[in-house]
Amino acid sequence: MIYVSSSCIHKNKISQIIETYAKAGIKNIELSGGTVYYSEIEQDLIRLRDRYGITYACHAYFPPPKVPFVVNLAACNDEIYQQSVSHYINCIEMMRRIECNTLSVHAGFLVEIHPNEIGKKLNGHILYDEQTAYERFCKAYRQLDQLCADSGIFLYLENNVLSPENYREFQGQNYLMMTDYASIQKMREQLDFHLLLDLGHLYVSSHTLGLDYEKECSLLLGDAGWIHISENNGLKDEHKPLKQDGEIMKAFATKDCSSVNVTLETVGEIHDILAGIELVKR
Repeated sequence: MIYVSSSCIHKNKISQIIETYAKAGIKNIELSGGTVYYSEIEQDLIRLRDRYGITYACHAYFPPPKVPFVVNLAACNDEIYQQSVSHYINCIEMMRRIECNTLSVHAGFLVEIHPNEIGKKLNGHILYDEQTAYERFCKAYRQLDQLCADSGIFLYLENNVLSPENYREFQGQNYLMMTDYASIQKMREQLDFHLLLDLGHLYVSSHTLGLDYEKECSLLLGDAGWIHISENNGLKDEHKPLKQDGEIMKAFATKDCSSVNVTLETVGEIHDILAGIELVKR
């Protein structure tokens, strides 16, 4: 099944995005970040689901918190850690009410990130102890996985993106969990999880770490239970529309992913999104 991320078009309210998608014939929608909190979100999700026959999935930073913060299940800052766990507990409770049965979360960060740094250079001033961060992340993930299982919700874990800019800022150290095959396998040694493979993230991380992207894809696509896809220049997660001759699209096309759900994360106009859906279908 092909989904479209709500982050592909920029509007303040999630209801505006869903309405736009539904009128264009897009009925599988992944609820993600980029919109503002308002008190009627759940009512709107249910109303629009029933009106248009929408199927929802839920990803990372949804529903939007009243006060923005960076969700990090590996945080060694107790306030951020508890905020992050509570965010997903509230998310799971909302998912029950809106009858959404798929949730995906990001792997953790070993560096403290502020909301104004998302998608940009990280200052890297506050670093966490690696062992403690992994222990915290695994504990939180297992807690959420059990809550999901009790609620009939399937949980996925997504790989992070390591940009060259941040790798330089980190002085050649990787402070992000699950950026490539080796670090995903490192997490596998500590945690049982279902992989959401973001190919745009993998393309940037492979470029940063000097890895062969096609080989990384070959190693990971067979293990992926869900895929996120968009194009970029290998330097930054740009979320560009798909192109048939794009490096990310070409690698995706080498594998039979017909049995795996795919989410388009391509920022652009509706016609770009519809064209991307057709490319993924081939």
